[in-house]
This record gives sequence, structure tokens and C-alpha cells, in this order.
Amino acid sequence: MTFNEFKDKAFKLAKEKGFEAQISYNGTYEFSLRLGNGELDEYKDANSNSISLTVLKDGKIGTASTTIFDTPEKLVEEAITNYEIIDSEEENLFYDGSGKYPEFESYYGEFEKLSVKEKLDRLYKMSETAGKDERIVMVPMAMFAHQTSEIIIANTLGLEKSYKGDGGYAYASVVAKDESPRSGFWFGIAPKPEKLDLEAIGKRAAEEAIAKIGSKSVKSGKYRVIIRSDEFTSLLATMLIPMISAENAQKNMSPLKEKLGEKIGSDIVNIKDIPYYEGSLNNAPFDSEGVPTQEKTILENGVFKTFLYNLKTAKKEGKESTGNALGRGIAPVNMYFEPGKKNFDELVETLGDGIIITSLEGLHSGANPISGEFSLGAQGLKVENGKIVSGVEQITISGNFLDVLSKIEEAGNDMWISFSSTIAPSVIISEIDIAGNA
Repeated sequence: MTFNEFKDKAFKLAKEKGFEAQISYNGTYEFSLRLGNGELDEYKDANSNSISLTVLKDGKIGTASTTIFDTPEKLVEEAITNYEIIDSEEENLFYDGSGKYPEFESYYGEFEKLSVKEKLDRLYKMSETAGKDERIVMVPMAMFAHQTSEIIIANTLGLEKSYKGDGGYAYASVVAKDESPRSGFWFGIAPKPEKLDLEAIGKRAAEEAIAKIGSKSVKSGKYRVIIRSDEFTSLLATMLIPMISAENAQKNMSPLKEKLGEKIGSDIVNIKDIPYYEGSLNNAPFDSEGVPTQEKTILENGVFKTFLYNLKTAKKEGKESTGNALGRGIAPVNMYFEPGKKNFDELVETLGDGIIITSLEGLHSGANPISGEFSLGAQGLKVENGKIVSGVEQITISGNFLDVLSKIEEAGNDMWISFSSTIAPSVIISEIDIAGNA
């Protein structure tokens, strides 16, 4: 049974029983190769499908799901049964498909054109490159993968939209010899193979480990720091994304609830949510409710401008959805921190004396987006007179995330694209608390 045949039957049955209905389809193809200590230990080549049917009446919904286009009668029956047992006073909505949807290319198909041998050759080359330096004693893991996804959403109010996207990623982890082993890790993502340099990833992973050789802790105190772009995107994703969710604000779970229009960051903090960013694998013309995605300013010169809404949270405040539904939650499409003009080396020179944070540990346990407080294990690099002089380990950075935003002095132009819908450069923070044991 095709999607359209399944959809038409399900919609007809739901309407006959007095319900509006909506179907969401997510079809995914995944390919991956993984090496363990230079030997192939994982091969994946698989398709998966997810089909979700939601029925709606009087603001209440019921949902059921399946993996195959078969027996729409059963799916409608399950959704209605779930509708009947759900006890909720919240009003749910469907979107009617109106409005202007952004247009861009997100599917290229270039990874799928590579033969398995070509993919494997690239992976072996990455692993070999990662282990070339005599100080590297092990390459415990190297992986190359790509994925294609197709999204379709349709409902009885007239919505029917679809898009297809693809992209690949690779990573390598290495171990360098020292008094205690030093690990290094690096990864990259890209929509096309020519943008994913596996050898460069392997080389960078080795450099990360080698830079840690001889690392020591530092004295506790307040330090001027650079949070490197790869770690700054992680911090933003962990702390800011939950804070700007309208749902969390409505539940009194965001420190930004009463701060619309207030200055919460320094003048150079400009953050947007954008539907498309070249190189991102998260680009999308509509959200999981079928609402068009749109560019919106979250912070402008440090001033907080808007929360992100789905249909339900927007309805509560008499507003329109911002196109940020993600399943049952709310999230940006591409949260984009506006870059500065200096490259990373120039930022290090500007830092003068301080520490570069290159690794944050315990983000999910040591960071609280409800209060903004964080206390995180970290590793990094010590900088003196604008030059990196040694590795730093066994330190903890702590503070309040909103305070960190207010102390951002400068942003670089070394944009990092993460898996977590976040794109950001390295930033200089004027002061942060660091606990060490030196």
C-alpha cells in the first residue's frame, strides 16, 4: 500500500467517526562502517520507517504508530482508543498548511553514489592518518556513516508537505602515550562527500591527543578563557535551547520567563534560528507539526527577543507558532550564533593569558538550564602571552550560563556545526571560575 492510499483510507475512516486526522511519515536509510583498532567491527546498511497517526476532536488528541503501510483501520482504531483514555485539559491543534514555506535543496544523494569499497578505503585512510605520529599508540575507534531521511506530513485540514535530506559524518578517537594515556577525538559532518575530509579528521584527532601530553591542573581562581567552538555549541545546546522554549517558560522552568526585552548577554551576542545553513544536516522547511520554519532573532546585541513556540504553546499566549515543534518538544532548526572577524589563532593572541576550554564533561548532569547554574569537569590548553604553552587537566569550571553570556568579549569566525541544531564560533569569556588542584 502506498502512502497516499494509506492516508486516504485512514482519513476517510477518521472523518466518518467524527475526527480530524494527521499522518506523519519518517523514512530513514542508514549506512555506517566502524573500525575498532584498525579492524572492521561494524557494518550497517538498513532502512527504517515510522508512521504516526493522530486523531483530533474538541482539542484532544490520540496517537498510534506503526512501521508499515498496512491496516489503516487498525491504526485509526488504536488512535481513537488512546484518545478516549487520555485525560488532559490542554488544547491541541492541527496546522492547515497555509503560509509561505522556505525553499532550498537539502538532498544531494552523493554519499549513496560511493561504492562500499570507496567508503571503506576512506575510513581506513582516516584511521591510518590518525595513527601516523609515533606518539599515538592506539586508534580504538574510527567511523564513517551517512543517512538519508524523508519526511511527509498530511492532515484532513489540507496540510500536505514533504522534504528529503541527507548527509554524512565521520569521527576518530585516538590514544597518545604519556604517564597516563591521553585520548583525542574529532568529528565532522557534511551534506556532500567532498566536504567531509576524513584524513583531516584523523589528523585532528591525533593533534587533540598529543596536545594533552604533559597536561597538569592549575590553581583555583578566576580565569579569562576561550570556550572553543565545538564545546561552546554543546554548552549553548544544553543550556540555551531549554531556556528559550515557550513550553518551559509557561511551566516556570526557564530563567528567561520574565526577561523578554531585557539585556541578558553582551553587545556582541547575536543569536538567530534559521531554516537553512550551508553544511548543516538539520535544515528543514517545516517543523514536526507542518508549520513553516522561519528566520527569527532570539538575541540581538544581547537583548532577549523571543521564545520559540509550537502550536499549543502559541495558542496559550494568543500568538502564532514560530515553526519550532520537534516531536512533543520545542527546539530551534539551526540556532546560529553570529561570528566575529578573527580566526582561532587571532583569538588566542587576543586572549593573552588564560585557558582554552577544549572539553566539557558532565553536561547532562552538571548543567541545570532551569537555574542556569553549571559545574563541569573540563580539559584545555594554557595560554601565555598569546601562545599555547601546555595542556590543562583536572579542572572544573562553574558559574551561571546567563552570566557567561554577559561576559562574552569577542567571537571568532571558526563556525562549528553540531549535531544538536547549534552553529557557533569560539568565544572569549572575560572571567570564569575554575577550580584546580595545582
